[in-house]
Amino acid sequence: NDDAHHQSSSLVEIIQLASVALSDGLQMADDLIRDTLQRSQMSGAAAAPVDSAVVKLAVQKSAKLFGVWLASSLEQLAGCEPTEHGDKMLLEVWEEDGGGENKQHQRIIIPQLEKEEGAADNGRSFSMNSTSYSRVDSSAAESINDRTSNLLIRLLVQLDDGASDRVYSNFLLAICEMCRLAERSMANTLNQSIQSAMEEDAHRVADSANTLFGDITINPHRKGKDGLDSEQILSKRFQLAASRALSMYIMNRGACAASELCTNVFLLSDSRDPYAIPSRPREECLRVFEIAKASCEDCISIVGGDLFVAPVAPFPDEMEYVDMFGDRLTGATGGGGGGGASSGLQLDVERMFIEKTQVYPHSLDQLEFTRNSVVSGILRVALSAFVECVRSSVFSSFGYRQMKVDAIFLRYIIPHYVKDEFGTSEANACTCLFNTIDDIMLKAGQRCFDHEVTNDDDYYDVEKDEIFTPYQLVQRFLEGGQESSSMKRVAFAH
Repeated sequence: NDDAHHQSSSLVEIIQLASVALSDGLQMADDLIRDTLQRSQMSGAAAAPVDSAVVKLAVQKSAKLFGVWLASSLEQLAGCEPTEHGDKMLLEVWEEDGGGENKQHQRIIIPQLEKEEGAADNGRSFSMNSTSYSRVDSSAAESINDRTSNLLIRLLVQLDDGASDRVYSNFLLAICEMCRLAERSMANTLNQSIQSAMEEDAHRVADSANTLFGDITINPHRKGKDGLDSEQILSKRFQLAASRALSMYIMNRGACAASELCTNVFLLSDSRDPYAIPSRPREECLRVFEIAKASCEDCISIVGGDLFVAPVAPFPDEMEYVDMFGDRLTGATGGGGGGGASSGLQLDVERMFIEKTQVYPHSLDQLEFTRNSVVSGILRVALSAFVECVRSSVFSSFGYRQMKVDAIFLRYIIPHYVKDEFGTSEANACTCLFNTIDDIMLKAGQRCFDHEVTNDDDYYDVEKDEIFTPYQLVQRFLEGGQESSSMKRVAFAH
C-alpha cells in the first residue's frame, strides 16, 4: 500500500509539472502575441496606417499553427511516429461498421486549417501531424525546425535510455493529461490574449474616429472572425493527441503484461512426468493483475471514480461453474474440458456468434479515459499477444493442465476489474476478454501432445493419491491461508 501510494503521488507530481510547463508555454505565447500586436500598432502610428484586423487574422493563424505543432510534438514525445508530410504518409484502413448494438469507437475528424490565397500554387499546406509550424520558406525557418526536431530526438533518446517502465508509463499519462488540459484551455487562453491586446488599438481607432467624425462607434474587429478557434481545430487536435497518448499508455502497459504471460511458456512443453499436475496459477498471472491494479490506481488518481468493478466474488460451487467460467471453458458445449474438442462445424458455428475484438485502437479513435476502458485495453493487448505465443508453442499434459488452471484464475479475477458497459464503446469489454481466454485454451488444446488430457478435468495427484479438478486447484490457492497475501497483490478487496 505504501508503494502504491508513493507511485500515485509520483504520478500526480509529474502531472503537476506538466501543467506548469503548459502554463509557462502559454504565458510565453501570450507575451509574444502582445508584443507582435503592440509593434504593429506602433508601426501604424509612426508610418502608414496598419489594418489591425489584418494583423489580428495573421496572429490568429499563427496561433493555430503553434497549437497544431505543440499537439504533434507531444504526440511524438509519447512515442507516436512523426510524419514529415502529414496525412499524405498515412494509409487509412477502416474496419467495417458493425451492426446492431456493437458500436465502434467514435472517430476524431479534424477540420483542415485554412490555406492562404495561392497556397495550392505554391505547394503550401498545413498538416495536422507535422512537427513544423513555420510557413516561411527560408533558411531561418529551416534552422528553427531543425533545432526543434533535434531537441525532440534528444528527449526521446533520454526517455529510452534512462526511464524505467513505471516512470515511462507515468510520463505517458502526464502527456495525455497535458493534452486534455490544452484541449479545454488553449484556444480560450490564446484568444483572450489576442482580444485583450487588441483593446488598446480599439480605443485608439475609436478616439481617432470621434475626433474626425464625432461620437460614433467603430468595431475594431470588423474583418475576419472574432474567435480564434471557431471551427474547434485546436480542441479536436489536442483531443486526438490525448487519445493517442492514452493508446500508447495502454499498449505500453499491455506489452508489459504480455511479457509476463509469455514468460517461460516453453517450460510447459516438458513431458518428462506425464502424471505431474500444477499446484497453483503461475506467478506470471499474478503479475499481470498487479499491472492492472496499478493502472486502476493511475486512472483514479487522474479522473476519479471507483477503483474496481466489484469485490472478488466467492468461488462458485461445482453447479455454478458454467455460469462463472462459461460453456467453452467448462466443456458444457460438449467435449469435456473445452480445449481442443471444439472443431469442425461446431467451431465454425461458435465463431459466427463471437464478436470480433479490436485489440489496437485506430489512430483516429476517440478513447475514453476511464478505468474500465484503460484496463480492458491493457488486458486485450496482453491476452492477444498470449494467443500468438500459445499458437507457436507446444504443450505436454502438464503444460495443458497448467494452462487450464491459469485460464480459470484469469477468468475468475477479470470481472473484478472490467465489466460490459452497455450503450458505450465498451459494451462487450469483459465478454471479449472471456472469448480470448477461450481461444487461448482452444489453441493450447490443439498444440498439446496428449489430446486425451484436453477432455479430462480429473487430475490425479500421485503423491496425495487424490483427484483434483483445475477449479479445485484454483479454489485451494485462493482460500489457502499462506496465499492470502497473493490475493492482496492482484485485487483491491476480496
